[in-house]
Amino acid sequence: MALIIQKFGGTSVANIDRIKKIVPIIKAEIAKNNQVIVVVSAMAGVTNQLVTLCNEVSSLNNISQFAEYDVALSSGEIVTASLLALALQEEDIKARSFLAWQLPILTDNNHSKALVESITTDLLEKYLQLNTVPIIAGFQGTNKSNRLTTLGRGGSDTTAALIAAAMKADRCDIYTDVEGIFTADPRIIPNAKKIKEIDFLEMLELASSGAKVLHHRAVELVMRYKIDMRVLSTFSPNTEGTLITSKDKNMENGIINSITSNKNLLKISVKSISLSFLQVANMITQNNNHIEFMQEIKNNEEYSFITNLTDKNNLQALLTNLKDDKQIQDFTFDTEIATISLIGYRIKNDCKLLETILSKLTKDNINVNMIQLSEVKITLLINDQYAEKTIFNLYNLFKIS
Repeated sequence: MALIIQKFGGTSVANIDRIKKIVPIIKAEIAKNNQVIVVVSAMAGVTNQLVTLCNEVSSLNNISQFAEYDVALSSGEIVTASLLALALQEEDIKARSFLAWQLPILTDNNHSKALVESITTDLLEKYLQLNTVPIIAGFQGTNKSNRLTTLGRGGSDTTAALIAAAMKADRCDIYTDVEGIFTADPRIIPNAKKIKEIDFLEMLELASSGAKVLHHRAVELVMRYKIDMRVLSTFSPNTEGTLITSKDKNMENGIINSITSNKNLLKISVKSISLSFLQVANMITQNNNHIEFMQEIKNNEEYSFITNLTDKNNLQALLTNLKDDKQIQDFTFDTEIATISLIGYRIKNDCKLLETILSKLTKDNINVNMIQLSEVKITLLINDQYAEKTIFNLYNLFKIS
């Protein structure tokens, strides 16, 4: 008997008809004599609606307001969990919903971007022994003050991976609206190939570079705890998806296996005489803000940082306060940027790969503003208007398959 975590995303539970259609998927896993724990997202579009409502009534510029913001946003997953439990019960499958505070899933105090500190599994173990399917509302946690928190966008993936780790699950299955991980975005590259099996590290680089199928925090967790993960389509449940696992690769050859882009970025330019580069960077990374790139220019008095666009409101408030306090002279935001990431093996040490890429972009009159290298990834920062063109040209240049 295996323990399988199944996570269903927003498009998979977008309406009652779709919720009913995932019941056979859960039922099929139970029929294999496996135990199943399900994690659900909010119905597609619901979280965005809740964000809009919150923005209509609040400026969201202090901790108290963000605490209430989390209460509102977490309600979408609560509705889905209860509806799925009802749908399973209607098919004579014992099921019950669980909210974060009931387990509990304990987090820190960073509202809207909380990090999980611990999960108590006693209730889950109890109900599994009673042959009951636990349905967990994803995306949410609770802090030591008994306030609801949320884990940030993509948080339901993270919930599923955390539950898999805490329960020592045999596998974590992520059900979405695509049939797996592809070598490129099929909307840009129609002949992009589905990847049958991918290494944890390569998937982590893809997820952190803009591939929207999985959140990078979820990949980090299953990699750390060595739990296989599958990406599958809710709408083609019998189609083989992509397995994310540990793989041995020939690290002697520089090979590019996939390409992705990210436009959800914000460039911050800061002018400061009194604060050092590292001091500004430390302030930006408060409240779990993540820096993708950073650069010090112009006699150590002007600094550039690339962060997630979703952090814009938090950073606007932070930098405005610093400017009012005369700790910085000025700051500007630029959203017309994108990263292009090529993922594979032995990339960092293969000088010819980077030379080939830059030569091609020069011929295409595309300016590269920054370059970031790792063992398995090359990331280029460019103007966002050239993102699709760059992906298309580099995909064909390297014949990625």
